[in-house]
Amino acid sequence: MAPMLDYLLRIALVAATAFLFGIILLAYLRIKSIKLLFIAAGFAVFLIHALLYMPEIMFQSITLEFTDNLHIAMNLIALLLITYGIMREEK
Repeated sequence: MAPMLDYLLRIALVAATAFLFGIILLAYLRIKSIKLLFIAAGFAVFLIHALLYMPEIMFQSITLEFTDNLHIAMNLIALLLITYGIMREEK
């Protein structure tokens, strides 16, 4: 029962990340602000990380050999892009 719950939770988190990325991307396409570009890039990194990590969890025969340091680096890059986009001043 627990692995099934883990799969559903992962799918829900990927769907939520994709939904947030879609909203930010549509806002960027409408406004064309550099702030939104950095925020959208951060969410894109989160989404790519989630999509690359999904086969490792679903199918144990597929391994991409991600280390913990790589996971932390991808999350750090995404958070830095989002933070820079939020903190950036518009001219």
